[in-house]
Amino acid sequence: MTKMATEKLTKSYLHVPRKQPFSGMSVGQQLYKMAETYADKEMYVFYVDKERITFKQMKEQSQQFASSLIAKGYKKGDTIAIWGASHSEWLVTLFATMQVGIMLLPLRLQFPEPTVIALLKKHKCKGLILTRSPSIILKRVYQIFPELKDTSDNGFHCECFPDIEFIIISGTVSEQIPRRKCVYSYDEFMMLGSKADLDNVNKICMSLDMDEPCSVAFTSGSSGMPKATVMSSHALLNGVANIGFGREDESLLYDLGSSGMPKATVMSSHALLNGVANIGFGREDESLLYDLKSARFGDAFSFVAFSFGMYAPLALGLTSVVFPKFNAETMAKAIQDERVTMAVFHIHHVHDLLNVPNLRDYDFSSLDILTIGGSVIPFEMRQNVKKICKNVVLSFGMTETFETLISHPIDPVEKQNAAAMYPIGGVEAKNVDDCGCIVPVNTNGELHIRTFSAFQYYMGDEEKTREMKDNNGWIHTGDLGVMDEDGYIQICGRKKDLIIKQGTNLAPAELEKRLYQHPRVQVAVVIGLPDPRVGEEICACLRVDKVNAPTEEEIRQFCEGKVHEMLVPKYMLFVDDVPITPTGKFSRQKLTEMAIEKFQIG
Repeated sequence: MTKMATEKLTKSYLHVPRKQPFSGMSVGQQLYKMAETYADKEMYVFYVDKERITFKQMKEQSQQFASSLIAKGYKKGDTIAIWGASHSEWLVTLFATMQVGIMLLPLRLQFPEPTVIALLKKHKCKGLILTRSPSIILKRVYQIFPELKDTSDNGFHCECFPDIEFIIISGTVSEQIPRRKCVYSYDEFMMLGSKADLDNVNKICMSLDMDEPCSVAFTSGSSGMPKATVMSSHALLNGVANIGFGREDESLLYDLGSSGMPKATVMSSHALLNGVANIGFGREDESLLYDLKSARFGDAFSFVAFSFGMYAPLALGLTSVVFPKFNAETMAKAIQDERVTMAVFHIHHVHDLLNVPNLRDYDFSSLDILTIGGSVIPFEMRQNVKKICKNVVLSFGMTETFETLISHPIDPVEKQNAAAMYPIGGVEAKNVDDCGCIVPVNTNGELHIRTFSAFQYYMGDEEKTREMKDNNGWIHTGDLGVMDEDGYIQICGRKKDLIIKQGTNLAPAELEKRLYQHPRVQVAVVIGLPDPRVGEEICACLRVDKVNAPTEEEIRQFCEGKVHEMLVPKYMLFVDDVPITPTGKFSRQKLTEMAIEKFQIG
């Protein structure tokens, strides 16, 4: 056992104290501090774009952009939207808005037009920024804003969106949309601010409080409209400071400097401000590696990318390698070329990475840590990951909470094999029954989390906020978990994903874990399909080896005797690609629709 467990638990509640001091800064103030501390160090590497930006350059560019917002009359509390992939202008805009208290609404490139329209209206956005995107985006933009085809020199005005006062366009799209008043290229808009506006930016930034709302990220939306999750600076900065192995119970057991990078000895009271808190296997009382590079995938809207890719450089002084979209071969090459030391992925990205052609030809010797997010992470996959990275970490978190549970390579072998995770410092965790009562240890229940890094509210949705966060500050995760007597927690799946067959609650995760053990199953998602006799029948949605695909009977035989007999699938839906929600998760809703159509149910 580790030093964490002082006595055996009898009920499923645990609080892990936090030793690390909190930051009391706003995001903008933190950026100013980091730009001073790490001026010429790379903050972001835009690998595909072949662009690099230092901490000092990010401060200067974002300040200038913020001054242009001030020059155009935008003020604290206003909301503007940004639509497109993760290029440098995305992050410059983000930090610009955070310096002056403007809320930036991040519209994912894959959001369909009806969703974009609904979100722009709901949140009364006063401006829209289009980042560099594929030229196909132009058609979608014209469908939403037909007024942009107007070549007159009139000011921009859209009947459907009366609140929008300007549009900023970058990349190839900016060359095709006629320019006129209030329709700017990114470079044009950047130059609107004066010296006086720039001074005003600094004054506003230094006046912002750590508890004011500063950040928006979309979550879920698989069963409806994506929810805009609002975070304070305090939650954001201190939540990101726990990224990696943010457990505070062990001394440094592994030298992250083994890759030859420099280390810095920093006193714990300065850990966050100097950007070296709780990264890797470090603890607050040890020498910590500060020159980490963290690879992140895709855009900035899932929990993993949102917290790690965007904000880890700001909170921790590391360098983030940014990609406009996930491509496994590009990621493998980037890890090699940029000497990435830490990578964070979702489970399906890990699978794609492991199946890159000639994977052994890539040099992954710099990669010290690979963190996998997701509730069902097969043991076999973790073992395969160790072929390219010896330290594999499991992570549980939400957009609403950041990271809250992690595994650790020094955990007891039986805990690692069971994919059990432990709360990070400052987090309370409990498992409850349907009445909200704490259940005994080793009993299934819904996982509730209370943490300093919790979100403030869902923008424009008080009812959903109350459903997710109760009056005592507990976040109702909707995940089913089991806490053992040592405080380790196994995630057993989503409560809403339970399949009810013949009156019995069945967790899809049990069957998914078994299916992932099949050598020719690449991705497995289990859903319930309506059945008039038993309520719901089991359907396994599978992406399999195309060259040597298993038969349905092989799959059933593989499952029989290894899972609950009611979980052996009646239906099997073989797909080339598993549909993904706008926030990067497997879309069970879409798979259900596909299966109902294929099997002509209902």
